[in-house]
Amino acid sequence: MKLRGIVLSVFSVIFISLVMLMNGLCTMLSGSAYDDSVKLSNYDPTDMSLYYAMGEYYPPDDINTLNIDWFGGRVEIIAYDGDSYFVEEAATRQLREDERLSYLYEGTEFSFFFVGDKDVKITDAYKKLEIRIPRVTANNLKSININTDGEVVLKNLNCEDLTVNSQSGKITCENVYALNSELTATDGDILIGIASGVGYKMDFSSKSGSMSTYIDTKKNSYIVGAGDYSYKVKTDTGKLQVSAI
Repeated sequence: MKLRGIVLSVFSVIFISLVMLMNGLCTMLSGSAYDDSVKLSNYDPTDMSLYYAMGEYYPPDDINTLNIDWFGGRVEIIAYDGDSYFVEEAATRQLREDERLSYLYEGTEFSFFFVGDKDVKITDAYKKLEIRIPRVTANNLKSININTDGEVVLKNLNCEDLTVNSQSGKITCENVYALNSELTATDGDILIGIASGVGYKMDFSSKSGSMSTYIDTKKNSYIVGAGDYSYKVKTDTGKLQVSAI
């Protein structure tokens, strides 16, 4: 009788454990990247566990110009220790072929578009574009042109001309230097991080936004050092913050 009781107790423990395990698996699967019930209004876009992602490598060849038209999510361009351009598109659900990005590789220019079919509208998914550039190439770019309604993050880049226009998202430029740059945000803030010893010119204009900087000045336009690089920043209501990094 004692042996029978022990067997029944062990069986009960195993059964309860299996039930708990199955419930846990169901919970994990219901929140997976393939859950089409995930909507724009009820998820954290910074939680990358939600994403379905796909990426491809492209040889750098003579690419020195990036053109990006992107609506509905974040655009991130960073330098990395690789030999090829790496392009990754991420979304909160599986994408149809006509919902995926399209690109044009022509001569020295690499252009990216939000969807393959310009008539396709996506209202139930968030899409993120990440472009990684070989570090050597990232130090010798000719031009970067971005037009978006979302957030833009740029890191460790050097180019002749930089143009970023975001209707509502925040723009972050960390260790990004251009001979001529124009950063425009309608409502979003603009953050610029500049390394010590770098000379630059800053020109800020806004309808109602304010500027804060590590330089002891109250002017919206000023020059540091030789003024090698130029930042022309415009916002409607967004703020500008310039920091030393």
